[in-house]
Amino acid sequence: MGRTFARNDFPFDMHFIMCYTYLCVKEALMKKRNLTVSLPYPLVNRAKEMAVREDRSLNDYVRKAIEEKIDRSSGYAKARERQLARLERGLALGTKGRSPAGRDDLHERK
Repeated sequence: MGRTFARNDFPFDMHFIMCYTYLCVKEALMKKRNLTVSLPYPLVNRAKEMAVREDRSLNDYVRKAIEEKIDRSSGYAKARERQLARLERGLALGTKGRSPAGRDDLHERK
């Protein structure tokens, strides 16, 4: 089935978990690791400005930038675009754009 969690396993109220999907719970339990990075001052200043424009912390902004770079290199972005294009085109249902029956026929009361 899955791991059972005790209430004290979480740094927040259990009610919070019930409102979100498994993905959010997984992220909440994911361990983080600090990383020291040396960057030129102009780059840090530009990153701070961009983070402020997006109403995010610098830490969150840098984390998201790294995630996006990894996703792009792993093919995730291409796959996502391909699937979104399929959604736009839609699926051929064999109706050639016409409804096989009228609204009244479909909703006929017996």
